[in-house]
Amino acid sequence: MDEENSPLVKAEPGDDSDQQSDETESCIKDMLQEMQSKERGKRPQAATVLATIAPATAVPEQSTPLEHDENSFYNVHSDKPQSLKMCTGELDIVLEPKLAGPVYNAANLALDRALLNRADMWHQVIVHHGNGCTRQKILEALFGSYSYCDFFPVAYRRHANADFFLLRMCSQVLLKMFEDGLQLKAGSMALPISVRLGAARFHTGQIFPRQTITKAVQERCDNAAQYGDIAVLNLDSFAEHASLRELCVYLGNRAQFEVVCSAIAQAMAGNACISRLRLGNNDISHMSLLAALKDTKLISLDLRGNRIKHPSSLRLLKDIPLVELYVEGNNLTDVPDYEKIIRSFFPNLLKLDSNLTQTVTTKAVHDDAEEEEEVEITSPGTVITEADLNPGAFQKYNITPHWHKVTVHHNGVCNKQDILDGLFHLLGRHVFYPCYYKTYSKQDEFLVQNCFDALLFLVKQKLKLPIPAYNTVLKLALAMNVAEASDTDVQPLRKLERFVNKRFKLGCLDLCSMQDELNECKVVDFCAKSPSTLAYMLEFAARKYGNSCLVVRLRNNDLRNCAALESLSKFYKLVSLDLRYNALSKISDLQGVPWNNITELFLDNNPLCGTMRSTLEYVRKVRQYFGMLQQLDGRTLLGNFTYCQNFLCTPEAYKFAESFVKHYFALFDSFQRGDLQELYHPKAQFSMTCEFDIERSGQQQDAQLDRQVSYAQHSRNLLQFKDSLDRAVSKLIVGNERIGYVLTSFPKTEFDFCSFRIDVPVFTPDRVMITVHGRMHEDEVSALGQVSNIGFTRTWYLQPCGMGTNLFHDAIEYKIHNDMLHMYSMTQEGNDAFGQRNEATPVAENGMDTSMQSDDSDRENAMIVFKELTQLNRAWCKRCLEESSWNLKVALNIFLKLYESKRIPKIAFKDDIP
Repeated sequence: MDEENSPLVKAEPGDDSDQQSDETESCIKDMLQEMQSKERGKRPQAATVLATIAPATAVPEQSTPLEHDENSFYNVHSDKPQSLKMCTGELDIVLEPKLAGPVYNAANLALDRALLNRADMWHQVIVHHGNGCTRQKILEALFGSYSYCDFFPVAYRRHANADFFLLRMCSQVLLKMFEDGLQLKAGSMALPISVRLGAARFHTGQIFPRQTITKAVQERCDNAAQYGDIAVLNLDSFAEHASLRELCVYLGNRAQFEVVCSAIAQAMAGNACISRLRLGNNDISHMSLLAALKDTKLISLDLRGNRIKHPSSLRLLKDIPLVELYVEGNNLTDVPDYEKIIRSFFPNLLKLDSNLTQTVTTKAVHDDAEEEEEVEITSPGTVITEADLNPGAFQKYNITPHWHKVTVHHNGVCNKQDILDGLFHLLGRHVFYPCYYKTYSKQDEFLVQNCFDALLFLVKQKLKLPIPAYNTVLKLALAMNVAEASDTDVQPLRKLERFVNKRFKLGCLDLCSMQDELNECKVVDFCAKSPSTLAYMLEFAARKYGNSCLVVRLRNNDLRNCAALESLSKFYKLVSLDLRYNALSKISDLQGVPWNNITELFLDNNPLCGTMRSTLEYVRKVRQYFGMLQQLDGRTLLGNFTYCQNFLCTPEAYKFAESFVKHYFALFDSFQRGDLQELYHPKAQFSMTCEFDIERSGQQQDAQLDRQVSYAQHSRNLLQFKDSLDRAVSKLIVGNERIGYVLTSFPKTEFDFCSFRIDVPVFTPDRVMITVHGRMHEDEVSALGQVSNIGFTRTWYLQPCGMGTNLFHDAIEYKIHNDMLHMYSMTQEGNDAFGQRNEATPVAENGMDTSMQSDDSDRENAMIVFKELTQLNRAWCKRCLEESSWNLKVALNIFLKLYESKRIPKIAFKDDIP
C-alpha cells in the first residue's frame, strides 16, 4: 500500500512512531491469529475492536466478518462473552457464560429452579447433532414435543456440531426437557441437549416474542392491499414474515397460535374492511383458539395446508357466521363424509373448498338438550403403550378428573362399530363411555373420563383388544391427562338420565330397543346391552320412579344376562317385567334378578326357551327367580304348566313364518281345505306317523276311535314296518294331488293357536324349514261336549319356485317339497293345561299370539296400571278400558265418575277368580 494513501499518521525520520506502529500492528496480528485459531467465525467483539483500531493500523482491505459461520464449531464450554446481533433491529443479546449457571446435560439434571423461573434471564438450549440433523428436523422435533407449552425460541444459531437458541419465561418447556432426561427424539435419533440457565440478562429493547408476533399481524392488516386484497388479512406461511426472522414461529404450538388469534381479533376490530382471513400453510391444529373471532365480521376462512385431523374439531367455530371455508390439504379430508359433518356446524356456508353447498336447516335445540363443547386437548399427556405397562404405577390416575385419550391402531381392518363392540364386550361390567370418537384411516381415537377401572383392566390386558368378528387383536395406546374437564364438556350420565325420563310414562318404564335411539346421542357412544350402562339407568329410574313404576320393558336389547337388574328390588310396586327378544341362552342367565314381587314375566323369543324339555321344567326353573309369578309369556299359570315359545334362527324369518302358518292352518280349518294342494310342489312328499292307544280303547268302539283310525291308516312308523319295508314305502304319499286328497279325508278340526311353538331352524334364500308343535281338537267331539285334544308336530321343507303376484307387488313364490306330520294323544294334564284361553291374551286372526305384538303389550301395560290405581278386578278394568278405546286417562275419568255416582258394585273390587 502506498504511503500517501495509508490511513496511518506519517512519522518523521528518527521518531519512535515507526517502532510503535510496528509493535501495534504486530500485537493486532497476534490477537487476530489467536482468535482465528479458537474459532473460524469472527465474534462481534473482535469486529468492534478491529473497527476501533483500524484507523491507527495499516491493515489491508478486509470485509466485515459475519456474526457466525454455520460451518463453524461451537465450543459449549467456552467462557468468553458472545454478542448475538438481531437482524430484525432489536438490541443485541450478550451471552455471558461466566455469570451463568453450570451447563446441564443428561449426567447433571439437578437444576436450579429459582434461576429457571427468573423473568430477567435468557436461558440457552443447545442441541448436539454432530451435523447429522438439519435445522428443520430439529425444530419439527422440538415443536412436536412441546406443542402444548409456551415455547418461543429466539436467536436460533446453527453450527457444525450443535445448534442453540434462547428461551425466556418458558419454564414449562425447560422442565419437560429435564423430565425427558435432556434428550430430544428426532425421528429415529435421540439428540443430546445441554442447558445453560441465566446465559444472558434481559434488557428493555431486546426481542419480546409476543409483541413481535402481534406487530407482524398488525403489519399484515395495515398493509392488506399489498398482500393481495384490502378485505383479506393474509397470514399464509406466517413464519416467513420478515420481522420474525429472529423468532422461530410455528402456529402448531398452542401458545403461539393463541397470540396470533388474539392479535387477529384486535386487528380486525380496528379495521372494518377486513372480513376474510387466510391462515394457510401454518401447521395449525388447535381450532378452539379461533373461537376468539366469533365477535368479528369474519365470513371467509382459509385453513388449507394445515394439520387439522378431524372435521369435528371445527365444531368449536360454529358461532362464527362463515360463508366460505377452505380446508383442502388437511388430514380431515380423509374422514368419510367430512363435508356433511362440516356443513352441520355452519348452516349458512355457501362454499366449501371448490364446492358450492346448500343451506342446511338446523333443528331447534330442546330445553333438556345441552350443547356440549368439543374438548380441546391441551397436553400430550403421559403416553402408556404396550412397552411400559405397570398396573401398580397406573394407580396414580385413580382419582384424576381429567380426560384421557385412547388410540386404537387398526390399520384399516375394522370399522368404528367393530371396535366399539369389542370394547363393550371386553369392558361390559366396567363404567366406560367413549366420547368425541374420531375415525381415521389407520387408527381411531376417543376420550374417556372417570373410568379408571376400565382403563386399569385394559392395562392388565396388555392394551390388547380382541375383535372376534375378524379373528384379530388390535393394539391400544393410552395418553393420560390430555385435557382438563370443564362444565361445558359432555356428561354421559346426564344423557342417560334424560333418556330414562323420556322413556317413563304412566307407570311404565319402556326401555325397549334402546340402541337405535342411543346411537342418536352426539359426542358419546353408548351400548344398550352393556351391564354398566343398563345398571345405571335402572338405578336412576329406581331413585326417581321406584314408588310409581309398575311395568319395566326391556325387549330387543340383546341382553345376554341379568347382571344389571339388581336395582329391580328398589321398584317397590313393580308387577310386570318384559325380557322378550333378547339373547338369554340358559336359565342361569337370570341370575342377578333380586327378590321381587313381579307377577307377570315375558321371556319368550329368548334362546333359553328352546332348551327346556317340558313346560313343567320351564315354569319350575323360572319360578326360582320369580317366586310370585302368576303369568308367564302372556299365559296364566295353572299349577306349573304353560307353553314354550317360538325360536327363530333370524328375525327376518318372523314375518315369513307368521304368514305361512296363518295361511296354511286357516285353510286347513276351513271348508276350502282342498286348496292346500296348491301349496305343494307337484312332486312333493307327505308322510305321517301317529301314536294313539287304539288297543286300549278298542272295546269302546266309539266315534273317537273311528276318527283315530282314519289317521292311523296313513301312518308309516318304520318301527312297525321293519319286516315289510314295501308297506312303509307304499305309505309315502307323493304328488300334490294325492296329498290334497289325504288331507281332505281327515276330520274337521280346530287348531289352538295359543298352544303353538314355532321353530325356524333354517331360513336361507334357497330353503326354509318350519316346525310347529301344538294341539288341536275336532269339531264333532267339541259339539258333544267332550274334551279330547290331539297333539301334533309338523315340519315343512319349502323352496322357492319362481315369482308370484302379491296384493301390491311381485313376490317370490314358495312350494312345500316335504311335509312330515306326527300326531299323538294328549294326557289329561295336557288337556287341563291348555283348556281355556286367557282373555287378556287374545289370538289374532293370523294365529299368532298377539302378546308378541307391541299394541297388545301397550294394552296389557294399561291394564296393569289401571288395576293398580283403581283396585278393580281384571274384568272391570277391561270394561273401562274398552269403553275408553284403551286410553288410560279417559278410563280413569270414567272410573272416577262411576265411583262418585256409586255405580260400581262391590264385586268389581274383588280379586279375579283363577
